[in-house]
Amino acid sequence: MLKESQEKHLANFPDDLTIIVKPFDPRAREIAHEIIDNLEKVLPDLMIHFGGAVALGIAGQNDIDINILSSPEEYTKYSPIIEKLYGEPKKRGTSIKWEFMKDGFGVDLFLTDKNSQNLKDQIRVFELLSENKALRDEYEQIKLPLGQKNFKDYARKKYEFFNKILENK
Repeated sequence: MLKESQEKHLANFPDDLTIIVKPFDPRAREIAHEIIDNLEKVLPDLMIHFGGAVALGIAGQNDIDINILSSPEEYTKYSPIIEKLYGEPKKRGTSIKWEFMKDGFGVDLFLTDKNSQNLKDQIRVFELLSENKALRDEYEQIKLPLGQKNFKDYARKKYEFFNKILENK
């Protein structure tokens, strides 16, 4: 079962949107660390969380997911610094999102509210998957087989899995 916020998030996407699930590419992780190193140089006071399939080393979209943890009151302070590195953000709201390509890999970079429950849940799921190979393998099986998938179906299965493991921990 999905949370209301997850249902709302999925409703923002067209029904015919597809993604391509690929084997893990270690180069994506290297690119992520380059981006994180650059961010840490200009934002030394902020925590940075690298999550998602690339960080876990499993099949996925080979997109790089990075959250910069701040507070909404400080977004105006930090956003211009990030814009100097990665241009104008694609979305502004409860978080600020940059989307760009780096050496052939898609990057989703967020300036995120460090106190949001959604972020806390994301980090907890990542920790659980990082610490438990069997759980991580089970998660990867949700993503397989490799190839084209309907985005909403894919995301729904992921959210259901995340909610299940959060309930059990």
